[in-house]
Amino acid sequence: MRSFFLLVTALLHAASATFAAEPARVTIVPVDFTLVGPRAQQQLVVSTQSAPGVARLADATRSAKYESSDLKVAEVTAAGIVHPKGDGTAVITATTVAGKVTANVTVSNFTLPVPIDYRTDVMAALSRAGCSQGACHGSPQGKGGFRLSLRGFDPAGDLLTLTREASFRRTNPLEPEQSLILRKGSGRMPHQGGVRFQPTDVAYHVLRDWIAAGCPDSTQPRKLLSLEVLPPSRVLDPSSPQQQLIALARFADGSVVDVTGQAVFTVPHDPAVSVSNDGLVEFAATAEASVLVRYLEQVRSVQLTYVEHDSQYQFRGPAPANIVDEHIFAKQRALQLQPAGLCTDEAFVRRVYLDVLGILPTPEEAKRFLDSPAPDKRDKLIDELLERDEFATYWALKWADVMRGNRTTISLRGVHGLHRYLVDHFAADRPMTDLAKEILTARGNTFENPAASFYRVARTPDEAAEGFGQLFLGIRIGCAKCHNHPFEALTQTDYYGLAAFFSRVKLKGKQFGLDDEVVYLQRQGEVQHPLTKKNLDPVAFGYTPDKVAPEDDRRQPLADWLTAPGNRYFARSTVNRLWYHLLGRGIVEPVDDFRDTNPPSHPELLDALAAELVRSEFKIKPVLKLILRSRTYHLQADGPKQSEQAAAAARYFTQAHVRTITSEQLLDAISSAIGVPDTYPGYPLGTRAGELAEGAVENHFLMATSRPIRDAACDCAREEETDLAAAIHLLNNPNLIKRLGAPEARVAKALAAKQPAREIVEQIYLATLSRRPSEREHAIAENYIKEAGGDEPKAMAGALQDIQHALLNGSEFLLRH
Repeated sequence: MRSFFLLVTALLHAASATFAAEPARVTIVPVDFTLVGPRAQQQLVVSTQSAPGVARLADATRSAKYESSDLKVAEVTAAGIVHPKGDGTAVITATTVAGKVTANVTVSNFTLPVPIDYRTDVMAALSRAGCSQGACHGSPQGKGGFRLSLRGFDPAGDLLTLTREASFRRTNPLEPEQSLILRKGSGRMPHQGGVRFQPTDVAYHVLRDWIAAGCPDSTQPRKLLSLEVLPPSRVLDPSSPQQQLIALARFADGSVVDVTGQAVFTVPHDPAVSVSNDGLVEFAATAEASVLVRYLEQVRSVQLTYVEHDSQYQFRGPAPANIVDEHIFAKQRALQLQPAGLCTDEAFVRRVYLDVLGILPTPEEAKRFLDSPAPDKRDKLIDELLERDEFATYWALKWADVMRGNRTTISLRGVHGLHRYLVDHFAADRPMTDLAKEILTARGNTFENPAASFYRVARTPDEAAEGFGQLFLGIRIGCAKCHNHPFEALTQTDYYGLAAFFSRVKLKGKQFGLDDEVVYLQRQGEVQHPLTKKNLDPVAFGYTPDKVAPEDDRRQPLADWLTAPGNRYFARSTVNRLWYHLLGRGIVEPVDDFRDTNPPSHPELLDALAAELVRSEFKIKPVLKLILRSRTYHLQADGPKQSEQAAAAARYFTQAHVRTITSEQLLDAISSAIGVPDTYPGYPLGTRAGELAEGAVENHFLMATSRPIRDAACDCAREEETDLAAAIHLLNNPNLIKRLGAPEARVAKALAAKQPAREIVEQIYLATLSRRPSEREHAIAENYIKEAGGDEPKAMAGALQDIQHALLNGSEFLLRH
């Protein structure tokens, strides 16, 4: 028996030793590849697994040692770039501390001359060198008399510029090295743009060889189908704060070419991450980064995450209340962030009234909430506010801002009609798909059908396409009007294809001096591509409708596509706006700039909220309720000190976003706190600023606090920062001071009712800050009243008015926190 146990022990020890000695996994991409011609090359990426079962991979591309089995066929650099040396096959071996891995290379046509292709090789070289970027010769005006199309979107025009202008000195086929584009670009001549390439760079050789060949245009341009970036989105191993990328171009002839040396790599302006010209991404701290890779007209992005491990980190957030918190807190854990604690009831009641209704609670409403012992009183208050009349007015205001309806574009009557239409929509909690369809397909008299006012603002097919993109898709397509989009795979064809949906929408009436117009459809009307001059069929981000008869409305299939439950744009854009209005920052920020190169901070959360909107038949109240009930919404404004190994917290909702309340909120809050309403020309007494139909109302206070006049199709028209003029106006506004001392003001009524000074101070705090004063604040108020001669009624009134005036000028009142 003893021998048996010894045998078992020995076997178990051997098994555990075998498992412990199992080498970490090593991978290489690509495993098999072909190099065609002498100029081809292939970047390799070597990855290691730090331990068996660990999902995160470490990049070992630059630390690996490489060896070619046949140097007459291929050689490999220390950076993992394989160059051909002759036809044949070879095995490339990469040796790392974790083991070895091999890749197979086949070289063909090495001795055959491969001419430089102008529309791929030269255009890519100019783009990589930065010559055709917007800040250089790709700007509309060019630089120094030399103008190229942005990112090479017009190669035919660029060919004329390169070969026919500047007395033929830019490109000199007789003496290629003396060409201005090479001499200036390499720094051999003074160049305002600095050195763009070295004589040893691929871009320099491409341009020189093309010039030496006589600067020919492409005889058979290669059609680029797609761009692939390897590895795809990845979370890096803590031991390796870098990642080499590979860019692969797929052409219509079936070839796949490594264009890492010709592509352009960029990352957002973030001190924590950088990328080299050769596609090596390096992290200096914990961060997420979207790396933009551009080759010719194709643009792709890769999401990389690096976390510098903090052994002391422990998540200390509240328990999740719903799926919002599950996603938000999961991302915070992953990036070693800590959320703030939950806000007080005083902060919550003020915040939720401002965010849902745009107003402050009355003192009675604040007291009722603060004094309630109910554990679910916050949820009950949310439900109550979502059903109040002020909800519709406030959310109509938000949509009126981005629809740009003002008295200049749609007339004063039109502004009021559009405002009432939006208020009715939100009051009935109708689906957002109904709003989108009614606006998109609107026709008839704009006073009888206010939704048609959209076309009084967006009067041309181009303007309608841009407005449609921003309002319903959250996409800015304006860049693609004059050139292909510099940060997205959006071309001029995409832009004018979208405009083609609106090519037959016309207006009549304004030419007769009327302030109403009629939207109608013509049977003819096409949109042409500005370069090819060919008519374009309607197309929207890959969606091509069936042929539409001349008598039918092209906009109808667009509206059906937009509002279909499976549409990937509309629901995500809508919930992102809702999130922005409640949290102060979009999951995609800015909210109207959805693109692959501007990814959401929490993509899974965005998809979950979009799914909730679809489940709720596109009604916004269920989504708002979900967000409002989350612990994320209830976090306090003061965030905790973060670990030095944590990511920058700004975009991860670790605390409440502090921002200036809007002009309308501020004016209504002042009126509510004082107890005296403001007046507006043409509106009945008692109208709130948040109920005004138009942006350009004659009111000095609104103008001083930068209320938008609705001339921009984005939420950016509302400024979050206060300026000196607004601060001075609030401090010295004669109308405000007059209302503070009015007989119907809150202070005057309380004094007339013989209320004690302490009770009046409490009323002032509840009305102004939605909370009771602390004992210290009570003591300060009592001392001030006493020093002002508080025994005398007029002196007491003045002192109490001063106290409220001071509170109205404090940051606690002016900020949403």
